[in-house]
Amino acid sequence: MRRRCPTLSELNAFTAAARHLSFSKAGKELFVTQSAISRHIATLESYLGHALFIRATNGLQLTRMGATYLSLIRPALHTLESATSQVMATQQSAKSLNVSAAPTFAAQWLFPRLKTFRAFNPDISVNFVRYSVADYKSTELDFDASIQYGYGDWHDGDAKYLTGRETRLVCSPDYLEQHPIRDLEDIKQCTLLQHIEIPLSWEYWFSTYLGDYERARFGPGFNLFSMIIQAASSGFGVALMPHCLIEKELATGQLVDVFDRSFESPLGYYLCAPNWRSNMESYDRLSQWLSHECLHGASSGVPNKRQPEPDCPYCVAGLTPAP
Repeated sequence: MRRRCPTLSELNAFTAAARHLSFSKAGKELFVTQSAISRHIATLESYLGHALFIRATNGLQLTRMGATYLSLIRPALHTLESATSQVMATQQSAKSLNVSAAPTFAAQWLFPRLKTFRAFNPDISVNFVRYSVADYKSTELDFDASIQYGYGDWHDGDAKYLTGRETRLVCSPDYLEQHPIRDLEDIKQCTLLQHIEIPLSWEYWFSTYLGDYERARFGPGFNLFSMIIQAASSGFGVALMPHCLIEKELATGQLVDVFDRSFESPLGYYLCAPNWRSNMESYDRLSQWLSHECLHGASSGVPNKRQPEPDCPYCVAGLTPAP
């Protein structure tokens, strides 16, 4: 039966030769001889009925058809490689995990605590990759798990709430001195620092605690919580922040809690994974550790009032809240 597509050996030889514009360099990359690359290319050209390279004394050049064919097969090869990597990475016994984490959460909350995970799980390698908003309907993901800020309504993935619903109104000590805030109504006279990717946060806060306010979405905008932390610390205005992101700044006095109370938000940080990856051992162990840290861990140096859990392996091992 006549085959309908070239072999992978032929396609690999072609893409390597196109990348280097050299049969000998392509052979070194693929650990085969130059003559083997030449034979694969000749077979491929015969099969396609088109010349793919111009063979000149000063080297190779792609023909117009060769350049077109290369652009057409690259996505297919990438998809094949990605699918293979994903299936191999989702072995239940896999000992590595690629995580895409919201940047400020990673820097402010996760990284200061991560050494305890490494201490208890030295065989698990957690790799942090570029952050992107999860779309679990896609099969082309560059990560195995992600930590997302939102409502937790990722229906195509496993989503476990971690922390972040407890929010605080904070500003710098200097700003509070210059703009005395005695009650909730005084917030209307303040500069409201806005997260441009969460445009309804202030609007929700006003509607919940004060009633509708037409200027709730008016104020300087920033696309990262880390930028809002810096802006608030510099005296730009008042920020509505997840408490988990500003523990250090509150403890050092860089920021002050305007009302010394928390406000409940419908948004929070979730550990998420596609349903077909949530059975990975590395994901399960990271999930278990994150749950411990959020519920009754104290490795951050900020004591948590919750009691140790007898069924939690980290509590049993001695990673318990500070007295």
